[in-house]
Amino acid sequence: MLTSQWIICRVRMANNTAGLRIGAFLLLLLAGPVVHAQFDSTFVETFTSRTRVNGGLRYRDNSASFLVGEQETLNLSNRGLALRLGGRYKWIGYTFSIPVSDLGTDSEFGNAQSLGLNLQFYRDKFYLNANARRTTGFEQQRLNEEITFREDIRFTNVLVFGFRVLNSKHFSLGSSFRQHSRQLKSTGSLLLGGAINRQVLLTDSLTLPFNQMGEVVIDRYAQTKVTAGLGYAHTFIFARSFFFTPLAVAGPEIRFITYDPLAADREIERNRVSIRVRGRIAFGYNGRHNYTAVTAAYLPSIDNTENLDTRVFETRIELTIGHRFNVPD
Repeated sequence: MLTSQWIICRVRMANNTAGLRIGAFLLLLLAGPVVHAQFDSTFVETFTSRTRVNGGLRYRDNSASFLVGEQETLNLSNRGLALRLGGRYKWIGYTFSIPVSDLGTDSEFGNAQSLGLNLQFYRDKFYLNANARRTTGFEQQRLNEEITFREDIRFTNVLVFGFRVLNSKHFSLGSSFRQHSRQLKSTGSLLLGGAINRQVLLTDSLTLPFNQMGEVVIDRYAQTKVTAGLGYAHTFIFARSFFFTPLAVAGPEIRFITYDPLAADREIERNRVSIRVRGRIAFGYNGRHNYTAVTAAYLPSIDNTENLDTRVFETRIELTIGHRFNVPD
């Protein structure tokens, strides 16, 4: 459901298991041997003490629209705001996320529930992220109809992706996106990227618009996506401690799609290859003792299949304010 850009060609593969195997191989290639690289100290400052505390806010917006041609016929959305508290003591890092509000879905429409797990590994040579989220309850809005809340709609999204940093002696991703260190000079790096994404939508019954068949009622819709790409990230340093880091990775993505019509056998869509663009941005202040940063990812996409067109808006914005302990002046 949450994916990529314009279709280039079509391919056939055996099943979703093949896609998972391809994706796992790509991520192993990206990570390579876990060797701790040595930063050039004139470009990146590391800290002997890793003890720190931080807090902030996180906003997310996961929404999808199903279309026939350019006409939107069904919209599902789930938005949330959470308070984040985290830090690190010696080798133990921790982050707690406390929901503040499921924006627009905990008032007059209903109560959405979301449970997630996010693991991030910032190393000198690579970055690896694994996150899983299960969301129950979505707003539903059909063409010319009022908004209703569907507590029976359950969406599970599991994503593992990573970047291999090719200029690992001079450039630190963790400096901008997690403030693990400090980038001292403006520089950038080419990135090798890869991702595996598994998404499953379950519902008691959901009527979807189909291009060739009018409408179909389903109780399950699933996608497995495997992506590889090449990208670039650059950190601009201003007044010694202020930074701005844009990042983008683009490459082909293979999509494996199935859906279950109500009381009928599973249908397998023709597999597709699309161009996928992943982007992130970070900016803020990264001093020796204190730091504050805003990081954002905005991934709009259009998925076209033989029967179904989906437009997705996936937004994630985080504000982090933190302090390092035991760092000399």
